[in-house]
Amino acid sequence: MALGGPDTIEIAAEPGSTLALLRSIEADPKASVSLRRVVRQRRAIAELSAVALVQPSLDSVLAEACRYAAQGCHARFAKVLEHRAEEHVFLVRAGWGWEPGIVGHSRASDDPSNPAGESFRSRKPVTVLDVGARSDYHLPPIYPRHHIVSTANVPIIGSAGFFGVLEVDHPARHRFDVLDTTLLVSIAAIIADSVQRTKRESALRAAYNASALLLREHYHRVRNNFQTILALVQLHAREATTDNSRRRIEEIGRRIFSLSSLYDHLLGSHAADRIEINGYVEALCERLREFYRLDERPIGLVCHIAANSPSVDVETCTTLGIVINELIANALEHAFTERGGRIDVVAEPPNDNEVTIRVEDDGRGFQGSSPGSIGLAVARRLMSWIGGSLSLKPRPAGGTSWTLVAPKTRGASPREPETPAA
Repeated sequence: MALGGPDTIEIAAEPGSTLALLRSIEADPKASVSLRRVVRQRRAIAELSAVALVQPSLDSVLAEACRYAAQGCHARFAKVLEHRAEEHVFLVRAGWGWEPGIVGHSRASDDPSNPAGESFRSRKPVTVLDVGARSDYHLPPIYPRHHIVSTANVPIIGSAGFFGVLEVDHPARHRFDVLDTTLLVSIAAIIADSVQRTKRESALRAAYNASALLLREHYHRVRNNFQTILALVQLHAREATTDNSRRRIEEIGRRIFSLSSLYDHLLGSHAADRIEINGYVEALCERLREFYRLDERPIGLVCHIAANSPSVDVETCTTLGIVINELIANALEHAFTERGGRIDVVAEPPNDNEVTIRVEDDGRGFQGSSPGSIGLAVARRLMSWIGGSLSLKPRPAGGTSWTLVAPKTRGASPREPETPAA
């Protein structure tokens, strides 16, 4: 496509935009410049662009922009003037070559009584060969203090609006030409992009922090609700008038406790979609020791976990937690005499598709409960819903051994509950 031909695409330029500023710059057709100078300035633009992409600090980008602007224009000084609209002033936000105490403190009016104000008001580049010759200027103290004579200013305007002015200055008469102005406009565009990125990231960070605060408050409320419900269930269990009613209420309490334990574990895992099962089982056993007050009873609860731990989805983890809790509660209620005993929860090394967990005790077996009890029937049904299984076999040395097998990834057809071994 030939430039200037009938197929040329004309891109509209918003007033004050980088494209509009560049189009407003007219070069003398008879002027000539050093190719080395052109290459040096283009390299400066490329290097600053690279810095701006990886530098998270806006102040660092502004400082580097001032350095590239001063060196690229052979100027003694450079500064970024940030516009403070509520005060109608500019603040020197970053600089190059100035005395200490200028950056972050020096101010100038945003009216046309100085070069930066003129550039701001006109939304155009302003180049002045001798600021002292301008009778309409009322220069801020920074000019006479540093003996500024020549200056070049371009507005910093991005999609979010006007940010400020990029200015280079020299203490002697120095002609800033079209090439210098083009360089400054390009650097100002990089600054505007960095400002916009910083504002966008700040807004996202603020929104994230607000959401995180609300989410933490929600977590605390849900956790408190779990504890409140569990306390009420335990109170009703103590007030039950029959043993059967008490057992049924306690079964409900155990399931609430399992869900509460999973919820606490999810908080520590940042509510992940998949949960490292061995860590959850270990944490669950620790909470069960406290829940059943095993330190006050002659019964040990020991957790054995494999070195390599698989991850499962939340529903599978929930089911395993409820079933493990049910099996431990069943053992505590029926397996032991007054002499006590031990319960082992073993998370076996996983294979490619399944996780296996054993819950074993060295008690007397099913003396007060049958494998077909309501709690264990629910446990089997829960395991079948996730495509897993629950099986029972007696231990040769006495006691029982339950084996839970669950798929790492759900999707398999639910298994039928297995008949327990005699």
